Amino acid sequence: MHFLPIFLAVSLPVIAYGQTANRAMLTLVEEEGFNEVEVALDVELIGASDDTSELTGTIEVQLNISPTLGTTDEMTILSAEIAGSDVELERGGTFANYALLSSGFGFNAATLEAPGVIDPATGEFDAAQHEITVNRGTFSGTAFSFLTGTQDLDIDFEAENFSGTGIGTGTVELDFLRFEGRKMYFEVTLEIPVELDEPIIVEGNPVEADTMITGTIKARGETYVELEDYASWAGSRGLAEASENDFDLSPTTPNALLFALGLERSEVPSQVLNFTENGVTLTTGRGMALDDLEIQWSSDLTTWERVPQSAMASGASMITAGDSLAEPITVRRDAGGKFFRLARVTAN
Repeated sequence: MHFLPIFLAVSLPVIAYGQTANRAMLTLVEEEGFNEVEVALDVELIGASDDTSELTGTIEVQLNISPTLGTTDEMTILSAEIAGSDVELERGGTFANYALLSSGFGFNAATLEAPGVIDPATGEFDAAQHEITVNRGTFSGTAFSFLTGTQDLDIDFEAENFSGTGIGTGTVELDFLRFEGRKMYFEVTLEIPVELDEPIIVEGNPVEADTMITGTIKARGETYVELEDYASWAGSRGLAEASENDFDLSPTTPNALLFALGLERSEVPSQVLNFTENGVTLTTGRGMALDDLEIQWSSDLTTWERVPQSAMASGASMITAGDSLAEPITVRRDAGGKFFRLARVTAN
């Protein structure tokens, strides 16, 4: 509980929150209904007043993004630099009144027990996992009653921080943006609701008051995950870094193709292209492609070309790094071509 000589100055605890993989610097958005925090003060025998503080600034977060699913199961708030516009709160008449003005309010935020947990299926999380701190700015003004007379108030939140937690359910939304080399970029949108009801105890005085802070904080930015390259893939499987053309894991398929298909050692098939009832089906891992590939066909084993998309029963004959391999990739058996192979696509 926070105590002040006359009554607690209305604090404004706001959820706020070189680029690194899975780390994002988010900027508070300018969208109607977001980052407009209502601050209300209700003082017994004097009455209630409210004002709106508009928030600007940034929130830095650490995520744990699955590039295959485009989801995250963790979020840690690392820091925040949030500023709130000034608010004025005043009410009363001849017998009792108050008038307060905020100036230079600033806020930080952190995750209480890192990492914060997110439901990857919905992007939802418990906002109470994150702490909010008013760590700079002042509230100044006067308060008057026949019991106390007129007293000046000057509360410095840099000297005396005010902290609280979020409340309700927040969300983190990820949207794929682009590839740059082996980096897969996502847009991150964070929303955290604020609904704080703080009773005020007046030390040595029977006056009672409450503050209510409500609103939704929304911030957006981008981050990336870096797809595993061949050297790290090979190293984790006990293979030499320069072994793309070797046949360590399969007698029929070079290592580079197994890497591109995202296959684990236990998943390596006897053949990557198999004739089935539906056609010629590519055997893949359950994740995403780690390199560019294409299915090719030939009628004479001399001239090879990529299978046209019109010949595909499902999936695409051209596979790009980052593409999902969850759905079957099958060439129709009646589409043409006598011989089939899988080939890496290399830049000219």
